[in-house]
Amino acid sequence: MRKYELTYIVKPDLDASALAALIERVNGFVTSEGGAVVETTQWGLRQLAYPIRKYREGYYVFSVVELEALGLARIEQRLRLTEDIIRYLLVRADEHDGATPGAADVMGGAEVEASDADEPPTAEPAEATEVQPAPSAA
Repeated sequence: MRKYELTYIVKPDLDASALAALIERVNGFVTSEGGAVVETTQWGLRQLAYPIRKYREGYYVFSVVELEALGLARIEQRLRLTEDIIRYLLVRADEHDGATPGAADVMGGAEVEASDADEPPTAEPAEATEVQPAPSAA
């Protein structure tokens, strides 16, 4: 099983008990597909960057789940059909425990050797060139 991060935004007009019931329902989606919920964190009511379905704020919920790849489509369909969820994002967790890939990894370059990484880059001064004045039109 692989780890995935599930973040979803819930309508702001839900009360605390309805929000807790919805979180349990979403966790049930994961367990019904043979997965496990590792951790669930409520980020609280936050303002949205732009209106989504005429809502300007929403409750953010973040979960780390372990799941087989075959269950992803069914979970996403169930999240899409849940009316109280206004937006969701389900992504595979990075295998480097949250570390962002380096520029060499993104660009497809070779690994940097450890001895090269410790040395600061040396910049050679550019050679001075003499600037010629522009000919004047008389």
